Amino acid sequence: MSLLQSIFLGLIQGATEFLPVSSSGHLLLAQRLFGLRDPELAFDLLLHLGTLAAVVFFLRSEIVSIVSSLFRRESRSSSWGRRDIWLTIVASIPTGIIGVVFHETVETGLTFGGVGARYLVLTTLLFMSSLQFRHKEDPDRMEAWEAAAIGVIQGLAVFPGLSRSGSTIILALLLGIAPRRAAKFSFLISLPAILGGALFTLKKGVSHLPAVVPSVAGFLVALVVGYLSLLLVERLVVQGRFQRFAPYTASLAALCFYLQYLG
Repeated sequence: MSLLQSIFLGLIQGATEFLPVSSSGHLLLAQRLFGLRDPELAFDLLLHLGTLAAVVFFLRSEIVSIVSSLFRRESRSSSWGRRDIWLTIVASIPTGIIGVVFHETVETGLTFGGVGARYLVLTTLLFMSSLQFRHKEDPDRMEAWEAAAIGVIQGLAVFPGLSRSGSTIILALLLGIAPRRAAKFSFLISLPAILGGALFTLKKGVSHLPAVVPSVAGFLVALVVGYLSLLLVERLVVQGRFQRFAPYTASLAALCFYLQYLG
């Protein structure tokens, strides 16, 4: 793998893992349009670890607060920290079940038409991102059933074309959860989701990494671009401008249908 190719793949992974545009759908399109082969499993794992590191760094204060809550006496802050651990577990259970059940189906049943249809679903969700179906007294508080629902839609994002971050944040907004809380919770539950995807990669068997320079470059690009993407997503969600991605995802849907037509 060349240095330029590793940087390009790291850029795609870092940007699309958190932007509401579907990372798996972009990788599929990139491979078709630019004639790229699937990255080696070891390199693919390395890129995912780069985005995992980006989330950990972005949520560093929240993670410290959550971990320290386990060792503090009962207080409002420790109660919130322990509750976030519980909510993350609740959300991760349906995500893991859906990922395991449909993993083989995703790998064997990929079509550009199917990806395009899911991009249309994502476009619709993005247009709905400014709506609220419920008005909560405390929009920062999340119930267990809400976390479970968000976990379900995160699991469905295993199918290319449906963005993990986009769908989870939008569902949280529709449920009346505060924008910043919705974004941070989406990023938090991405940690076990990304780690679970990495374990699936390990299960397939890991090949050798490319040379040191392309490997390090890909990891760093995925980390830095992933962190910048997290900053951008949080800002757009808080400002209520998430729907700005809708025309882009609609264009991707049209491209997928065109590629399906070409065969």
